[in-house]
Amino acid sequence: KSRRCISTFDGKAGGRKMIRKIFWQLMRKDLRQFRRVYPGKFFDTCFLFFTSVMVFGYFMPQLGVSTNYGPFILVGAIASFGLFDIIAHVGELIFDIEGDRTINFKLSMPVPYWVVFGQLAIKWAFTNLLICTPLFLVGKVIMWENFDLSKINLLQLILILPTAYLFFGFFSLWLTGMIKKPLNLSSLFLRFINPLFMFGGYFFTWQDSFKLAPAIGYAILIDPMIYVMEGMRAACLGQEGYLPFWNCFFALWGFILVLGSHAILSLKKRLDCV
Repeated sequence: KSRRCISTFDGKAGGRKMIRKIFWQLMRKDLRQFRRVYPGKFFDTCFLFFTSVMVFGYFMPQLGVSTNYGPFILVGAIASFGLFDIIAHVGELIFDIEGDRTINFKLSMPVPYWVVFGQLAIKWAFTNLLICTPLFLVGKVIMWENFDLSKINLLQLILILPTAYLFFGFFSLWLTGMIKKPLNLSSLFLRFINPLFMFGGYFFTWQDSFKLAPAIGYAILIDPMIYVMEGMRAACLGQEGYLPFWNCFFALWGFILVLGSHAILSLKKRLDCV
């Protein structure tokens, strides 16, 4: 039996209006489903966030670490949570592709295939935003006077936070296109997530890596997480000591466009969309 996915979109049926209508229908459906699991996911994220900020904000300074390290990790934690959700996103989509292929229902709608794949990435980004945005207030309660909300550049934060989570969404799509079988999910954390995280500036700034060795600093610039971390911290803690905010912002959009385009083409081929 053929598993080819044939879209009913002909380039004329309803045009942009039809695409917008179906896109928002898909978003509403997915968000209604997400609403059921939101309380549990938010609690789990808050618990992980609390332990990280408490240890680095209060325990580590007892070992001589700067008291500024708490807010540093606080912002980094908010920026990085979307990275670890990638495993769940990729696993969910791969098991569907290799199993029931419920995604074929969406791909049979009168919209281009790239709208369906793009909607998945945007949905993942938006649900992560719903979970992680309130963490700024949670972090303020934990750190209190050590986390100065007045330092936040609101415009930059509004730009960089959705951009970071969109990157995670399209990176999830790209990994789905790269990983062919569910068995390969076991290596996803070790080969992709952990290296990106450990060398992505969660525990250090890019300037620290450059001071260690210029070659290391330049090599780390190929890690997209460094732009997530540096951009978020520049927006929340002030520009001094971090890569220029706008460099981080546009670098992330470069990764989004390149990885997103490649992911959509890979998934189109994998699902045999016509």
